[in-house]
Amino acid sequence: MRPFVHGIGVLWWIEVSASARGQGLGHALLGSALDVLTGLDTTEVILYVDDDAPAGDDRDRAAANRLYESAGFIEIDRLHSYTRAP
Repeated sequence: MRPFVHGIGVLWWIEVSASARGQGLGHALLGSALDVLTGLDTTEVILYVDDDAPAGDDRDRAAANRLYESAGFIEIDRLHSYTRAP
């Protein structure tokens, strides 16, 4: 992890296997990543979340989003994905 612009860090992806969720690993991973970025003199962190699955789907990010919000992240934008069948 390296800041792209002095003082700004970007988290592209953290993930906990479905079988290991609910044990605090996501919190630990996020905390470790933020510690590394702080050590690199990062003052602002941008986090990207792939959040296009419906509630209840295996890729549902509701718990992850609660984790990010509890760590002080706020949603500032949303990117919508589209697909077209041939």
